[in-house]
Amino acid sequence: MDIKLSWDLFIAVFFIIIVAYSLIIGLNGTIKVILGTYVAIVCADAIGLIFSNYFGGSEVFLQMAKDANFSGEFEAIIFTKVIVFLLMVILFAVKGSFIVGVNSGGALKLVFHLIYATCSAGLIVSSLLVLVSGVSILNGGGVVSEALSSLTDNSILALNIVYYHTFWFAVPAVIFLVHSLKGQEA
Repeated sequence: MDIKLSWDLFIAVFFIIIVAYSLIIGLNGTIKVILGTYVAIVCADAIGLIFSNYFGGSEVFLQMAKDANFSGEFEAIIFTKVIVFLLMVILFAVKGSFIVGVNSGGALKLVFHLIYATCSAGLIVSSLLVLVSGVSILNGGGVVSEALSSLTDNSILALNIVYYHTFWFAVPAVIFLVHSLKGQEA
């Protein structure tokens, strides 16, 4: 068996790992991860903008970027955003202080759990790819930047995830609403 490593394979495996993790931690834990991901993406983007606006161009920041082997300020800011995002998602998943309680039971709970697990994976993967692309969510989106063009040129999956990132950002919120409306009827 000859498996050729590609970005599509890497993204698919990462997506499946997140779905599997979501199924392991349960429905309430998965919803906490989704909520934490929303907070983390906004916070990471905001911290990146703070670094860019207040520290960007300063000799200290440029020297730190150079010492860390970044090619420039832009790359250092992207790296900072990604690290903040990943740390926050992990901390919210493990130590998030909000409590989630789902009213659904039985087969419907399993269906919602699978939907939430898929939404969680899509949200995390698309958020990472958007952060790596250098596109700011708070300053308005944009198209795929040069930083990600080599990846999207070689990966149809990456191209579609980045192109439809607004879909992955919106769907979990819509599912929350549908699930909440269904829960009030029961």
